[in-house]
Amino acid sequence: MTLSASLSALDDAVDAAATLGLDTSRARRVLTDARERLGFEGSAYVLALVGGTGVGKSSLLNTLAGGIVSPAGARRPTTGTPVAWVAESARDETAPLLRWLDVREVRDHTSGEFADVAILDLPDIDSTTPEHRARVDLLLPRVDAVVWVADPEKYRDAVLHDEYLRHWAPRLARQLVVLNKADRIGPDSERLRAHLAASLRAEGIENVGVAVTSATGDGDARELRDWIVDGVEAKRVVSERIATELGAASLDLATRAGVQTEAKPLITAEQRARVLADVTRESAAIIDLAGLERQAVAATRLAARPRGAGPFGLVTTFLYRATGRDRVVADPEGYLRRWRERGSLQRAAEPIRRLVGDVLPRVPSEARGAIATLIDAEALHARLAHAIDAAVATRTAEVRPPTSAVWSLIGALQYIVTAALVFAGLWIAAVFLLHAPFASIDVPILGPIPTPLVVLAALLLAGYVLARLLGAHAGMLGRRWARRLRGDLTRELELRLRDVLFARIDTIDAARERIARARATIEP
Repeated sequence: MTLSASLSALDDAVDAAATLGLDTSRARRVLTDARERLGFEGSAYVLALVGGTGVGKSSLLNTLAGGIVSPAGARRPTTGTPVAWVAESARDETAPLLRWLDVREVRDHTSGEFADVAILDLPDIDSTTPEHRARVDLLLPRVDAVVWVADPEKYRDAVLHDEYLRHWAPRLARQLVVLNKADRIGPDSERLRAHLAASLRAEGIENVGVAVTSATGDGDARELRDWIVDGVEAKRVVSERIATELGAASLDLATRAGVQTEAKPLITAEQRARVLADVTRESAAIIDLAGLERQAVAATRLAARPRGAGPFGLVTTFLYRATGRDRVVADPEGYLRRWRERGSLQRAAEPIRRLVGDVLPRVPSEARGAIATLIDAEALHARLAHAIDAAVATRTAEVRPPTSAVWSLIGALQYIVTAALVFAGLWIAAVFLLHAPFASIDVPILGPIPTPLVVLAALLLAGYVLARLLGAHAGMLGRRWARRLRGDLTRELELRLRDVLFARIDTIDAARERIARARATIEP
């Protein structure tokens, strides 16, 4: 995997981590340092000598140099500022790099075996001067390799192990622990070496070797010298250091996102389906789809009256609308838009709240904030209300009751019946007022009945039957329309709710997947 691909992968992981609300400052700093480090030309890498007070870092460097590079003495702390020891042939090309490291004290040498390395003697990590340790902490993220220097008295020092080795071991590709002042312990040096190596392994530090040196008198730093000049190419040290730091940063993001190995979805498909069904059902209960059906049937019957109820239908329709009765019992669109008047969203929100409550304990604490926003009561209710409003608006855009040619036919017959009733009424008036002659019809049981009365009764019966036919036909069409309206609204409601319920979860899942993918890219 190229460094360019790893840098791009970590860039994407940082962007995804920001979506989860994770602190990305470390990863951003790693990216910045990596790109700046790769921008320097030259063939030398930077090796830092790091250790506590009096362990002999300066003396060790002087031993390597065969002369005084960094002063050593009894006064503590001895090294207050970093001192660089570089090959004279590489001084010009390493100057921009040292300026980036803010290392101002530079000593030259002409040793060919150290031509590809710039060695820094850093201040003490346990100095009584806080600025010294702060200087070390600023430099460590930017150096390419580290030699951790300890002595027989401090090789188990808590500051070195707990605050530096454990923290930096996973982030450095090339490093070595040096047990200095071996001349003080004589034959026990190998026992201490084995004990120190075992201690490192017990702490989970597997990639760090242990060397034994002596920087007093004539000094014996052969192991350290051999380790430095073992033929390692400087550019490879730099690239491995950057790759290791990128890997550590990606692991840090993956750990805090809870995707060290893989990014499993926060909720399963079955959980999604169950929650969506529950929320849709509760939302539909608030809308009151049964009431919507009643409104739709009444609206269809109201629409049928002007066309199918004859002249009396026009009158009753006018009265219905004039009194506002139609808006109360025959207005499905208005009924839908007034859904807020019929209940609270508390029950509709409960299924998603329970689900997210079950998910939260399985997510690292730092990533819980982004997920917890899903069940903020006010925001959740607002999202649900928006979804219901959107579903209602979509399905009420053109809410028009159905019509039928049958109504016009019934209406025409009703006009004929009405005309005949007028005629029958005039006929009866003529019979009783003008004593016009009339025939009679012999009706079983009742006996002879005047023909005009029989005609009137027949016409009234015909009008009643036509009215019932109109009502039955309009009711049938209304119920069919109501079922279709209810089904369309339910599907639209489910679609809108799926977006507001799971869109944020999908965004979080996608961010976690990106972080896991970046981790796999950087550390295949």
